[in-house]
Amino acid sequence: MLASQRHLFSIPDDVTYLDAAYMSPIPTSAVEAGGRGVLVKAAPWDMTIGNYYDEVERARELAASFIGASADDIAVIPATSYGIAVAASNVPVPAGSVIIMMENEHTSHRYAWYELAAQKGARVVQAARRPDETWASALVRAIETSDAPVSVVCGTIVHWFEGMSVDIEAVAVAARAAGASLVMDGTQWVGAVPFDVMRVRPDFLAFATYKFLLGPYRLAFLYADKAWGETGRPIEFHSWNRKGGDRPDFYLQTMPDYLPGARRFDMGERSDFAVLPIAIDALELLQGWGVPSVFERLTFLNRLIWSEAERRGFGGPAVDVRAPHIAVVELGDRYHPNLVRQLKENRAIVTIRGTKMRVTPHVYNEERDIVRLFDLLEKLAP
Repeated sequence: MLASQRHLFSIPDDVTYLDAAYMSPIPTSAVEAGGRGVLVKAAPWDMTIGNYYDEVERARELAASFIGASADDIAVIPATSYGIAVAASNVPVPAGSVIIMMENEHTSHRYAWYELAAQKGARVVQAARRPDETWASALVRAIETSDAPVSVVCGTIVHWFEGMSVDIEAVAVAARAAGASLVMDGTQWVGAVPFDVMRVRPDFLAFATYKFLLGPYRLAFLYADKAWGETGRPIEFHSWNRKGGDRPDFYLQTMPDYLPGARRFDMGERSDFAVLPIAIDALELLQGWGVPSVFERLTFLNRLIWSEAERRGFGGPAVDVRAPHIAVVELGDRYHPNLVRQLKENRAIVTIRGTKMRVTPHVYNEERDIVRLFDLLEKLAP
């Protein structure tokens, strides 16, 4: 099994950081890569045309490798919400149709669909999960029993707030049978959980780098199915996503055609000289370990979290629906409003929303981090 990689991060010995699903630290080598990247802009007289292309393409290639895609299927974008906006501007949503999502879906994968529904005369349906249901069953039931045509299904493989797995393959089958587009948010799992877009075949999949990909804030990627790479329309218009836009005389004539594949969806100013080197370094580290090895490490740590939680009287989702890399522990009446502050004062960092505590380790964590967290909980929330 992959050992702890804490030595590759500048995490102080007294810090117990178990909040990768909020924001991961970046590796020390990525910090150094970002510093070198900043110097490119400090000396623009030394820049070459390669500064605009080489790192963009390397980052695109690396991002594709984590989801079983090709570089041609990946767009470089600033945020998950941008990718969802691209999807919303392309997928067909007829008047009277419905857009289906899980109840309490993340806002980056929620608001765009409400805006689109209002524009198109459609409506959003939030699928509620019954106590004896999985989230996949709830979504499939909502699709199959819909009283209106289903135009879009919003999918993922883990409920970000509840830490429950979603059988996205079952959801994808139901979406295709209904003639609906499947649009996915992978921010809470790409890099941590093995995934193959060729099996699931979503129309679009957006994922940011600042969580489980150990990358910078303000960078994300968008997978687009090849059909959208041939017919899709971007939401930004600039020379970088135009066929011929790389010509030295790009400004002399208007280039009417988009680049083939997902590059047509690239954001403007995609060649961020400081951000891209950070992402590339972090992604290369993850690629070197391999997602299966990272997944094995995280599932090992997650089992330890649940072992400690249950031993000390805490509960959570049923064992068979727990996400393999995210633990959402129910604190119940042991929660109190000062708990987050007290944990932070003791240098233990997790996310607590209401009575739910989300614990999300990564490769920089050790077993002692988890034991220390629960020791503190027993002291602070007896």
